[in-house]
Amino acid sequence: MGSVRQSINILYQTTKASFKIRNANTYLGICWYLLGPILTFVVLLLVFSHRLGADIEHYPLYLLSGIVIWNFFSMGTSRSLTCVFGQAGLIKSLPVRRELLVLSTVLDVLISHLFEIAVLFAIAAYYGVLSFTVVFIPIVLLLNFIFTLGVSYALAALMFVFRDLGQIWSIVTKVWWFATPIFYALYEGGKGEKVSMFNPMFHVLDISRDVLIYGTVPGFKSLLILSAFSFATLFIGILIFRKLYPHFAEYV
Repeated sequence: MGSVRQSINILYQTTKASFKIRNANTYLGICWYLLGPILTFVVLLLVFSHRLGADIEHYPLYLLSGIVIWNFFSMGTSRSLTCVFGQAGLIKSLPVRRELLVLSTVLDVLISHLFEIAVLFAIAAYYGVLSFTVVFIPIVLLLNFIFTLGVSYALAALMFVFRDLGQIWSIVTKVWWFATPIFYALYEGGKGEKVSMFNPMFHVLDISRDVLIYGTVPGFKSLLILSAFSFATLFIGILIFRKLYPHFAEYV
């Protein structure tokens, strides 16, 4: 019981410190985290609103929700690449539970992500589309967090083996971004929709938009598929991490 409390305290302190350090000595603080998605939203809206978004109901909200949700996954996984590797001295000198470093990093990003969600809710309220279905948003947030955490564990461990993983992951996420319907919609029954069934981020976006923008209760099948992706990814990520972390000091 004492070790559990200690781990929770360490997790709390590291997450709190990471959040404070990241937003210290800046005039805008958390606004810097929001600035990137907002600028991306403005550019894509100007370019695609009368083309790809012409037939999409509430396209500004559709686009912004895609950018916001993707941003959490992208930021969480990219920061996880060095959250353990960058603490090489700590790994060698102290018996730190390395899993907590990854969890702390993703939690830090989640805190900033909640500010994005608040902005998204405010805009949805302005459009008058909020309904009781928003009660499902915490479930989607949790499943997205679990999926992101699983990928982050794998990346944090593999970074010790493949030093150029940062460049590789940057390319992977760029391709993944375009393969995910963030600024466009898929045709029902088309090849893109069939391929997207294997894309976890498609399911996160699809359910989020249904409950936030279109007031639709997510189907049991959709939630089951997303849950399967999320927990399977977490299991595999932890497995890779625990398989490699006894050798982290050797790779440094």
